[in-house]
Amino acid sequence: MPDTELIPPIGYGGGLLVIGIILLVLVVVAILLIALLRRRRRPVPSPAPMRPGGLAGIKADHHARVSAIEAEFAAGTLSARRAHHRLSAVVRDFGRAVSGIDAPVMTLTELQSVSLPTVTTAVAEYYPAAFEPEDRADISSAVARARQVIESWA
Repeated sequence: MPDTELIPPIGYGGGLLVIGIILLVLVVVAILLIALLRRRRRPVPSPAPMRPGGLAGIKADHHARVSAIEAEFAAGTLSARRAHHRLSAVVRDFGRAVSGIDAPVMTLTELQSVSLPTVTTAVAEYYPAAFEPEDRADISSAVARARQVIESWA
């Protein structure tokens, strides 16, 4: 006659549960340690070497670029929106030339976290004009701001 009596499963002691939990915690800690040790930190930008002519040469070059933008706008070959985009690029490039910080590829939020306050302020002022649906009629304040940024650097 077959035995129809149910046999209960084998019980495990509490020690195996403790060992399992300890092993699980060790695996998590090991993964976190590996992730922290392998994490690469952004290198701190070193100051860019000055171009020939030093700061005066950099300023003259960027003033010339601002004047060219102003002349193109006055001639009617450049929209105000495009002029603001280009002025922003000139100001960002100036920031990189004098500080070594890669401002041309940074968002406004990223610019606010680095030590380029005049560049950040100018770029923040250019944003509305660069992205408004209507084109502005005048860029004189934007040009003045770009020149102020260039001249403020000592």
